[in-house]
Amino acid sequence: MRSSAQCAVGIGLCCVFAIVGAASNFDLSTASLVYLLVVVVFALYCGFWQASVVSMVAILCEIYFFAPPTYSFRIAEGRHVFAILAFETIALAVSRLSASERESARASQQMRVKIQRLYAVSRGALLLCMSESVERQLAELILKEFQLEGVAIFNGLNGAMETAGEWARAHEALRSALRLRSCQPLQASPGTLHAELRSKDGYAGVVVVIGDVQQLALDSLASLLALTLERHRAFVKEGESEAARRTEELRSTVLDGLAHAFKTPLTIIRAASSGLLEAGHLDSVQTELTSMIDEQSERLNELATRLLQTARMESAHLSLHRETLDAGALLHEVVDRFRARGAESVDDAPFLSPISIKVSEPMLALSADHEMLRSTLGELLDNAAKYSSAGTRITLAATRRNHELLFSIHNWGKVILPADRRRIFERFYRSPEQRHHAPGTGIGLSVAHRAAAAHQGHIWVTSSEQEGTTFHLSLPMTPLHQQAGGMLEDKALSNR
Repeated sequence: MRSSAQCAVGIGLCCVFAIVGAASNFDLSTASLVYLLVVVVFALYCGFWQASVVSMVAILCEIYFFAPPTYSFRIAEGRHVFAILAFETIALAVSRLSASERESARASQQMRVKIQRLYAVSRGALLLCMSESVERQLAELILKEFQLEGVAIFNGLNGAMETAGEWARAHEALRSALRLRSCQPLQASPGTLHAELRSKDGYAGVVVVIGDVQQLALDSLASLLALTLERHRAFVKEGESEAARRTEELRSTVLDGLAHAFKTPLTIIRAASSGLLEAGHLDSVQTELTSMIDEQSERLNELATRLLQTARMESAHLSLHRETLDAGALLHEVVDRFRARGAESVDDAPFLSPISIKVSEPMLALSADHEMLRSTLGELLDNAAKYSSAGTRITLAATRRNHELLFSIHNWGKVILPADRRRIFERFYRSPEQRHHAPGTGIGLSVAHRAAAAHQGHIWVTSSEQEGTTFHLSLPMTPLHQQAGGMLEDKALSNR
């Protein structure tokens, strides 16, 4: 409509000038210059197509009013034809250049506005309050800076969605599509534009806007939003990690304090019960009760020792007292201590499982903390005994694997589910299926995991119905001073 009005004005000016010029006896060259001026003005302020229409009308006016013979569309002389063609060529060229310049200026202005808005959003994104809804703050920021009617942001990293501005009932279907987005391409409602947010890990969400904004600008905005949401997720993870670290420090402090607080009274109780048993003069009932006190105080003392050991394992200043150890001798020591504890509780089923030791070479040397490694292997053996099926064999093995020494403790029992195979090494964690199967505190495997890490080693578990359950502990080896071949035959420790 506006272009038609501009063309009508141009045609009217051409006609008015033709009448005035004819009355003033203008020649063709003078009329051409004036018409050229009119065409250039229209090209500058209206556009190429409006200037083209005006130039065609100007040519007709020149031919009819100023080219001999006048008041006729016939041109008598050839030089006038060339003059009119030159006028039209110049008029169209100037119109084209002027229109291109105007378009470039308009594009530059739009780009400048786009950059200013993106800069304003990026600056605002750096000042967001990370403890509040980042999606809502970003939606309100975009709505304000881009002067839109409505903005919706769906965060695919955490499933959160927030809207700002006019988000009418007609767009509820779109909101549902955002929340329940599948792998299918998102279909935006009429009058809206959308762009997917992409992070380094892939899909990060969707931004949908209602208002006057170019798709290119929205794509740039989507990249900025994806970076902001990724930064927010990293901030949240960092906060969670710091909270977990402080919680672990508090737990270690509490464990250390409790263990020390229990140690002294437990020592006194055990000393008193042992003294009563040694003194004699007790009847059978008193002897049995005193023995129970002595036995249970010893178990509490062992638990307190484990708590102290766990607290020390969590200490940032954990130091190892390394010495060269023989893997085979260490395994026999672990089993002997395990059997010695079992002899005090012959009624406990776990101590009735037969145990075998397999060592691949006569001398497998490694540098490790003797007390810590013996305690770790003892925890793994105790765990295997608790969860073994009645009458099945437990096998302890040590073998060389490249530059590592691999310990393994195998038993037959209930399979450890894949979801629990990493979590069982967390402190106090016990799988729901095994929680009431055997007694325990849930700290033994966490101590073993920390000990392996302190030795620059690794610990993991494999479990299946066909192969049974095996805990693996790999540690760096000490180079052997002497090589010895052959395989030691299996040694089975009978249950006595």
